Amino acid sequence: MLPSLLLAASLSTAIDTPTIPYASKYDAAFAEARVRNVPVLIIDFDGWTEDKQQTQPEAFYSDKDFLTQIDGAVVLLASQEDHGSVKATIDGTDRDVCKLFGGVHCTTHRDVLPKLFTDFGKDGQLISPLFVVASPDKKELVRFEHEELPRDLVLALKGASKLLGPGMSRTVHRQLQSGLERVRRLVELREYAAATASLEPLQKIPGTFALNADVKIAASGIEEAGRAQTNRAKELWEAGRRLDGMIMLDDVKASFGRLPSAVEASATIRLWEKDAAAKAFMAGLQAHRGARQIYQQAVAQDAAGDRKRAGETLEKLLRQFPDSQFTNRAKILRDAVKGR
Repeated sequence: MLPSLLLAASLSTAIDTPTIPYASKYDAAFAEARVRNVPVLIIDFDGWTEDKQQTQPEAFYSDKDFLTQIDGAVVLLASQEDHGSVKATIDGTDRDVCKLFGGVHCTTHRDVLPKLFTDFGKDGQLISPLFVVASPDKKELVRFEHEELPRDLVLALKGASKLLGPGMSRTVHRQLQSGLERVRRLVELREYAAATASLEPLQKIPGTFALNADVKIAASGIEEAGRAQTNRAKELWEAGRRLDGMIMLDDVKASFGRLPSAVEASATIRLWEKDAAAKAFMAGLQAHRGARQIYQQAVAQDAAGDRKRAGETLEKLLRQFPDSQFTNRAKILRDAVKGR
């Protein structure tokens, strides 16, 4: 595999914003492929011809069909050269990446080579340019040992995907991963309204993969919390602590979406509100509802990235309802929002 200075010069100016989502680690790439049931595409552009009448590597960065198809794969970059680094934002995180190929640092694409040689070397050699389409268990499905057109890789990946059967796209995988991380974080903070709202779009994603199962587990955990609060609210009501019971049950109704606990809470709170014993506490319940509505609005604004409006909404809550059950949480969130 020979260095290509002219190739480096052309690519470094052509690829300002890399669009190929290279995996950061070799073994992790195959682990992700197993979870998603998708092929792994390994790319080594080293030694590419400098004849500009031929297709060049930058074509892969702009070919719409290729970029669409690799959403259904895991992509690894291999290269023996050190091309220098530039700053780039990858998946929302600022990183130092390869100045030539982008996506990952040069140390990453260099570290791929030894494992690539071990798993896919032939007769003690690793000829490049090289494209390998492999199954999640590292079985070679397609191999090209020369310059290639993006459309040929599209066909190879389509064939591999058909062979493997239904898989999960990278886009959906990231949506589920990031969504579940947010849900778990919110549950830890007991922000059940935001957690339930974040969970609902994840529940609509079809599939029988591990992450789909994790979504069901998360929903079950949230429902369990709602059920526990519902039972506790009933205990408070029966013990004569009418306002405390109504507030807790009303929170379940407002915070747990369409889960069974919320449906039951909604029906029960309607009955309690008609009870003569609740009349003296309705003003307190309405005040709590007002404070909760403002607080949940601020949480939603913060989640949407509008820190300024979230801070303003929290200040409004603290002015209008200085002694509500949301006061301490509002102060913590306000300070966190200001500190970002």
